[in-house]
Amino acid sequence: MYHGDDEPTEVLHIYVVREAVTPPLLPIVLSVLALSVFLAFGALSPNQQPVARAVIRVPAVPLTIRTFTAQAPVIPTGARTYPATTAHGVLTITNGSVISQTLPAGLTFISSSGVSVVTDTAVFVPAGSANGYGFATVAAHALISGNSGNIPAYAINRVEGSSVYVRNLAAFQGGRDAYSVKYVTAQDRQAALEKARQHLAVVSAGLHYPCFERITGAVRVIWLCQFLIYHIPTYMHVTGVRLQGKNLVLTVWFVVRPVHIWVK
Repeated sequence: MYHGDDEPTEVLHIYVVREAVTPPLLPIVLSVLALSVFLAFGALSPNQQPVARAVIRVPAVPLTIRTFTAQAPVIPTGARTYPATTAHGVLTITNGSVISQTLPAGLTFISSSGVSVVTDTAVFVPAGSANGYGFATVAAHALISGNSGNIPAYAINRVEGSSVYVRNLAAFQGGRDAYSVKYVTAQDRQAALEKARQHLAVVSAGLHYPCFERITGAVRVIWLCQFLIYHIPTYMHVTGVRLQGKNLVLTVWFVVRPVHIWVK
């Protein structure tokens, strides 16, 4: 048997060590936030039940008739203007001369208060005699319109020349200042009526037939209203009501009740 020389062998041990790798934080944070939002939405979102909408007709149930009253003042806006008028009177003229006098129309005299009056016509004044003075009268009017033309008696007391005397033995009358008078127009009455109706529409709010209206006096409005009620199942919710004859048309919504199916 041949024995060869044993050669020495060397054993090598190789160890593989993985380097530590730090995972990125952003995907983890985003994942946590997404999970939180999902959980919150699931917890806070109400359970949506199926809702049905319908239009139903039910009989109107009448209640007692109620009376509502409103009164609105009528404020006059119409205006009627009256112009100033002129005062009129009579002048008395006496003549102490033996010569008659003729005074023309439009002769002006000034009163003690400064108001001018003018004769309306010419006037003949006879001469005086042993029996007394010549005497005549003539109509006259104030030159200015208004109340100031109503001069008192003897406001004119003048001597023309040496023998003609002019006086107003009575006060002038008829002078009046311009003035305006308010009056009620058809529009004023209608405006008051609408105001009263607006008030009644507020105080009579509710479900009722058209009210019967009565108007008295200075826009006093009375409404007689027949109110109504109705009966529907408690699970229905009303969103609209419309009166149609003696019935009410209701728009409602309600949660659909689950239907149980029995399986054997």
